Amino acid sequence: GAYVVSDAAYAFFYLLTGIHGLHLAGGLYVWLRVMVRMWRSTDQNNVNQLNKLRLSVELCSTYWHYLLLVWLVLFGLLLNT
Repeated sequence: GAYVVSDAAYAFFYLLTGIHGLHLAGGLYVWLRVMVRMWRSTDQNNVNQLNKLRLSVELCSTYWHYLLLVWLVLFGLLLNT
């Protein structure tokens, strides 16, 4: 009997769960794209290709660390309220 229209708390729970799922799906999609680019890179002597690949890995790492921080802060706020 827990439906979105029955209580605002249920709606908020479903909203947070959906946003969390979107964040994870987006991050996994980008991570998989970076992994495929790494596996397909054939020319190890091409400095430009390696720099683009390194930037992709750094951006992916920054995204995952930012996502961890956001959700830990959000969890802490929800835990204290």
